[in-house]
Order: sequence, then structure tokens, then C-alpha cells
Amino acid sequence: MDNPLSNFPGYLLRRASKSRMAQLSQHLEPLGVGVSEGSILVLVGRNPGISQAECGRMLSIKRPNLNPIIRRFIDRDLIISTKGQGRIQCLNLSESGKALAKRIMAEFEAQEARIHEAVPEHLRDELVPLLRALWWSE
Repeated sequence: MDNPLSNFPGYLLRRASKSRMAQLSQHLEPLGVGVSEGSILVLVGRNPGISQAECGRMLSIKRPNLNPIIRRFIDRDLIISTKGQGRIQCLNLSESGKALAKRIMAEFEAQEARIHEAVPEHLRDELVPLLRALWWSE
């Protein structure tokens, strides 16, 4: 069977992304988080005191989608939310949040290693710059 889309870069990027995200999701599932949730915890851990709005902007998560995730993390004692200036909510990880973020980051790093392993060695140095060029040229 011939797939007429198999030579389209956009199609291939989407298929590769979906495949690798599904693989990462399987590795994060035992930790009780999805890819977006794990990304939030890692970002907050790397940027203590980040505002909820900035977290959403950096990860391209809209406020209506981010709010319930943050609420669940607060309820699970993973994130501590404090009031900043005005209506700003500042986010920090609790001790259990820090421990979980460390485990999530290890899974992210392992996934990146799996991706690099799948790329022919002579192309590995070009992978990230090419993807950044596609993303940042919007």
C-alpha cells in the first residue's frame, strides 16, 4: 500500500511526535502524570516562584486547561501556590513535588536518549537545530 503523505515533512513530524509522545506517556504513567503534567512540574521546579500565567505561556497551555491541573497538584501536595503581586499566583514545588519532578526529569532524559538513538549517528548533531529552526521560524 502506498501512503501519498509519507514524503511530506509536516506529516512525518506529526507522526514522529505522536509516536514518541505515546512512548513517553507509557514511561510516565507509573508516576501518575501525563506529559503535560510532567512538563509543568519540571518547569516549576526549574523556575521557583514562576507565575501560573507564565507557566502556561511557556508550555502553551491555556488557562482553562492549566487551572485544574495546578489545583490537582496543590491537592496532591506537589505544588504550593502563593499570592504574588495583584492577582498573580506564584508556584513552587513541595518536597514531594521536587522528588517527583526529579523522577519525571529522569524519564524525559531517558526519552531524549531513545530519540537520539533512533536517529542515524551522522545526523544527531543536526536534529535539535533543525527542529528549533522549524519551531522558531513561525
